[in-house]
Amino acid sequence: MKNIWLSFMLIISIIACSEAQQIKKLNVKEFKELMDKTSNKTVLDVRTNGEVAQGVLPQATQIDYNGGNFESQLDKLDKNKPVFIYCAVGGRSGSACSVLAKKGFKQVYNLEGGINAWRASGFSTTGLIR
Repeated sequence: MKNIWLSFMLIISIIACSEAQQIKKLNVKEFKELMDKTSNKTVLDVRTNGEVAQGVLPQATQIDYNGGNFESQLDKLDKNKPVFIYCAVGGRSGSACSVLAKKGFKQVYNLEGGINAWRASGFSTTGLIR
């Protein structure tokens, strides 16, 4: 029984470490620099329609985290492209990162502080790409 318990804990640890390696939380400066130098990427805004109407990060597409089809919409994205994800302050995007990692996305970058931190740093926003 002890060996089964240890095996179970080892598997859980491996999964947790694997997910942690796939997800990187970056401050605004790190996020923008990496996003700017990465050509083949997905920029994902997980805010609501009302929120994105006020502006998004350049090249962003929206999938509302609280929308009823969030996970099925993620299935349409390329899992091999780096995903730069954000919301308003980082809560929804943090939760969405875990979903992306479980779905097998290889590189996921979460904007610490969300679009509010982006704007506070003086970076501009644009209209949503449809």
